Amino acid sequence: MLLLGGVAFEIWPPVASGSQQLQSACWRVGALMAVWWLAYKEVMRLPAWILAAIPALALTLAIRPRWFLIALPIVIALLVLRPRAPKRR
Repeated sequence: MLLLGGVAFEIWPPVASGSQQLQSACWRVGALMAVWWLAYKEVMRLPAWILAAIPALALTLAIRPRWFLIALPIVIALLVLRPRAPKRR
């Protein structure tokens, strides 16, 4: 519906102030919801703690953006240094 709203604003642009912001919000949030819909099954397979940690991390980085410079190397180190699953024969 949001993508259709973006198309409608493209075809019939409103003359009210702030309509460009509403149109861009329709496009961006509509695209985000389309991607979420396509990835829904895979997202539901994630552990519950990740679904809570991602918004908390996003909020923390929105409040303190410089922490990204500290968090990025830590995340990369955790991904590289994590224990590997044993190979099955």
